[in-house]
Amino acid sequence: MRRLTPLLLLALLALAGCSRAAPFDPAHVPPAPDYAQPSAWLAYPGRNGIERSTPPGMAAVDEASAPADVFFIHPTTYLKNDVWNAAYDASDAAAPYNGPVLLNQVSAFNDCCRLYAPHYRQASLKGLSNSQATDLAYGDVAAAFRWYIAHANNGRPFIIASHSQGTMHLVRLLQQEVLGTPLQKRLVAVYAIGGYTPASFAELGLPTCEAARQTGCVVSWNTAQQGRNGARMLIDHKTYWWRGAAKSQGQAPAICVNPLTWTSTGAAPASANRGSLPFPQAPFPTHAGALPALTPHLTGAQCHDGLLTVDIPGNAPKGFHDMISLLTGSYHLTDYGVFYAAIRENAAERVTAWGAGVR
Repeated sequence: MRRLTPLLLLALLALAGCSRAAPFDPAHVPPAPDYAQPSAWLAYPGRNGIERSTPPGMAAVDEASAPADVFFIHPTTYLKNDVWNAAYDASDAAAPYNGPVLLNQVSAFNDCCRLYAPHYRQASLKGLSNSQATDLAYGDVAAAFRWYIAHANNGRPFIIASHSQGTMHLVRLLQQEVLGTPLQKRLVAVYAIGGYTPASFAELGLPTCEAARQTGCVVSWNTAQQGRNGARMLIDHKTYWWRGAAKSQGQAPAICVNPLTWTSTGAAPASANRGSLPFPQAPFPTHAGALPALTPHLTGAQCHDGLLTVDIPGNAPKGFHDMISLLTGSYHLTDYGVFYAAIRENAAERVTAWGAGVR
């Protein structure tokens, strides 16, 4: 399925370098992961992995008593363009965003939950334009989720979260594995960030979240610099999975929920943003440790025409501006980090609300 328009793709390739992949051949794809094996998981409880890292003054929940789980579908972390689908066990050198995803995104949920993030044969940047490559990637995500439910979940409430390519797979996973099944009763909330998420999910019984303690609902946003429209490429003219097939016509509006208000309307000032986490830089640790101190009051936010608009100062600390934001006005890489404290607090709040019977 087509997920990135040429401008953002070129911006990403400018960072990553580009080489041509041979034509897609389903007979020559990387071996499938076995989710019974620890190597098939980017994050898994009991490892004390870097996803358990926390900013100063915060602590990760005791996994033995965590009230819920998070199943996290990671974005594109493989930045070469030499294959359609990357091997699930590609090295951190080949997939240099593995570390930032764990530190800047997955860790936002370690206050409430056990953390499960499968490796999968992700589509490369080029592969995102090829339906066979994205179908292969989705098949792994679905297999991982089924394994998690059958062998690790043990009837617990769970959050599903994602970013970018992961959100594309999440849109499909919800429809094929969760909605309309008994699992939906245990779904605390969905954080489908950094990709197109159709507002029409309400038709399938998954409403857009409009309150901080609402459960059984979905939030999504795509962060954009105020006054610039480059991030529209993430939400306009998408082909996405809908009701059993790829859909490319009659697109529903994109969900935008403001993570500083947890509603789709109204503006929030920078004073409402309690802490932002900069995009991590290598070298990355090998075990859980201390994250940098959060930057308070970095920016406010407001949903406008499907995008979450922000005004991050030009003199913001290192890690909040990058090549993509400079070229396009899209803060795609920091969709989580800019609102780190808000996400962390909200995930715990929704889990508590679910436990109290709020539906």
